Amino acid sequence: MLQNLNFNSCLPANVRFGLNVVKNELLREIQQARKSKVFIATDVGLVKAGLIDSITAPLTENKIETIIFSEVEPNPRAETIMRGAEVYAENACDMILAIGGGSAMDFAKAVGVVVAHTGHILDFRRGGIEITNPIPLLFAVPTTVGTGSEVTAVAIVTDHLAGRKCAVSSPNLIPKIAFIDPLLTVTLPRHIVAATAIDALVHAIEAYTSVRAHPISDGLALQAMRMITENIAESYAQPNNLEARAQIHLASTLGGMAFSLAGLGLVHSCSHPMSAIYNVPHGVANAILLPHVVEFNLISNYRKYADIARIFRRELVMEEDQTAANKLPDLIKSLITSLEIPNDFSYLNIDVTEEVMERLANDALDEQRMILANSRQVLKEDVINIYNKVLPQ
Repeated sequence: MLQNLNFNSCLPANVRFGLNVVKNELLREIQQARKSKVFIATDVGLVKAGLIDSITAPLTENKIETIIFSEVEPNPRAETIMRGAEVYAENACDMILAIGGGSAMDFAKAVGVVVAHTGHILDFRRGGIEITNPIPLLFAVPTTVGTGSEVTAVAIVTDHLAGRKCAVSSPNLIPKIAFIDPLLTVTLPRHIVAATAIDALVHAIEAYTSVRAHPISDGLALQAMRMITENIAESYAQPNNLEARAQIHLASTLGGMAFSLAGLGLVHSCSHPMSAIYNVPHGVANAILLPHVVEFNLISNYRKYADIARIFRRELVMEEDQTAANKLPDLIKSLITSLEIPNDFSYLNIDVTEEVMERLANDALDEQRMILANSRQVLKEDVINIYNKVLPQ
């Protein structure tokens, strides 16, 4: 099989993992880079919690100025990104530090694109203007356990006026250093841990079953899945269990590496319209859609879906691949229910008209990079059938 498999694999992110790694290494790395004015991309919640002050205090004490931009919202909007780029330029900043979840990471990358080029951020969406210039030095400090964005080359931007998400992508967007510190996640509400951990699980599952998967991405994805399934329940039930939380945090980074190599699939292409139009948290949308997309995809690769099922339930090693794989959707549903995540979108109380369904399906299919990487060929009626299973009737 390998003689017919060609692939490129590059993992240029410098990952620093460990307790207090931010406290012990961030200042030194900024000083070694000879930077003196840091643009910090974050959200108001982290500012109010005092986390940003705890990170910036050592910088200030060492005469490194910090410009804190805390207006980053979930699913960062293009207009917010443009405003952030203005603040960066007005203050003559010389590097970017992203602190927060996936939205902060995406925002920081997108700001970097704008300040390094001429034009609006939406001009640089996939299929638009090529990102040719290096962005300012970017360090990433994730404080959630799901995104993986700290090691990827993609930023997801919301075009609020059009009600769509779009991808901005280039190897230039990969943060130079990702500081993975489990201590920064201990105060996360457990419902956020649940949703973001499932997001990381989706990253690993979609990377493993992608048509672009290869042995290196497979190894990363499988290990991420093992770490998540072995620790997610305990991390949710016992928020103070630092070992479980650390395993989930590192697994998220591994999942990010996996999908940066192999791509994502139908779960993400269907979840993006739900976030863009109805502001559903990304992890929640992924969790709701995951078992239904897996059920649709099973026929495309029973062996790989059986591998995943056996990670969930070890005794399935005694079952044939198809039998084991067919049990995976229910195993996923059981996990999601145990984490108290909704099993459909009925809580939104939206009126799903034919026009709404057409828009959702068309927007999902517009994510061609993901659609083409999905393990099974996807038609419009397939997308509509999946939405019909999760949307209010």
